Amino acid sequence: MGPRFSRYTVASLLATGITQLVMWWLYARAGVPAAVASTVGFVVGAVPHFVLIRWWAWGQRGMPRLTRQVSGYLVVTVLGGLVSVGFTALADWLIGPLVEGRDAEALVLNVAYVLGGLPVFLAKFALLDRLFAAQPAYDSASSTRVRAAKPVAPGTTSP
Repeated sequence: MGPRFSRYTVASLLATGITQLVMWWLYARAGVPAAVASTVGFVVGAVPHFVLIRWWAWGQRGMPRLTRQVSGYLVVTVLGGLVSVGFTALADWLIGPLVEGRDAEALVLNVAYVLGGLPVFLAKFALLDRLFAAQPAYDSASSTRVRAAKPVAPGTTSP
């Protein structure tokens, strides 16, 4: 899978860490319900994830294809996020009453969120790879560069 997959993995781990911190704080410290905490955490983590995978993993720069890429990223990521948020809400409903203390409940929810994201991790990479690698990375220099024709001496023909 190569360096692109490795960068995607690192960006995903970083985004997951951000999501987990936000979700834990909202749930354990602010008393926000599990589904809301995981949704807000998901959104907060998705922003740096998009920037990192577009810029670092797939080498995309500039504005061309940005609208298409943002739209595609949102669809793929929201579908994956729904799975994770669903696992979190289910864990809160099933396991929440069995666990003592808000911090322990937050840990259970964080684990459920991560486990919910694992099944779609490779599928998301495959879909995002199609989205970002469909066209080569934007190079501002190549869009304005003009190649000169190969000069031909007078009286001769070109091959």
